[in-house]
Amino acid sequence: MKYQPIFDFSQVKSYGLYQRDDEFSDWQLVSDGMRNGIELAIERAMDNHGLTLKDSTQADVIVTYYVVRQSQRSFKTYNLGVNYCSYCLINSKTGTRAARLDIPPGSLVIDVVKPKHRRSVWRASYPLGIREKDTSLEVNNKVQYAVAAMLKQFGQINPLANHSA
Repeated sequence: MKYQPIFDFSQVKSYGLYQRDDEFSDWQLVSDGMRNGIELAIERAMDNHGLTLKDSTQADVIVTYYVVRQSQRSFKTYNLGVNYCSYCLINSKTGTRAARLDIPPGSLVIDVVKPKHRRSVWRASYPLGIREKDTSLEVNNKVQYAVAAMLKQFGQINPLANHSA
């Protein structure tokens, strides 16, 4: 997990997701089923932290996501879309700024974005480990587990979320 140290996470009381007609949908190359599973898991995890889902135009932060593919080109497009700056974020484990985190293909990335500037202030990733033979239930379980694990880390830096995590 990496986060923006100057962002005041204690002020985050609500979150939003980009609507399907937002350009965000163009960056994401996942099926509607996968998108629904990820978004429901995000809603569940953020609700468990006591945060309120609002329209993305009214929310304190927006939660975005990306499933990393073999091609880094589309990931770069996503990173540009969320104004991701690896150097601007602190690695929570080392306490240092790192040039970049290597995120292997098949991983789910979640960013928490400041709505006004569409800039990532928090990022986590988790390898989904989805195999071709996995059933839709198995895929959904892996997504739910990954989202919950990542957003639990968000609760560690958001004092409002700590009460219910």
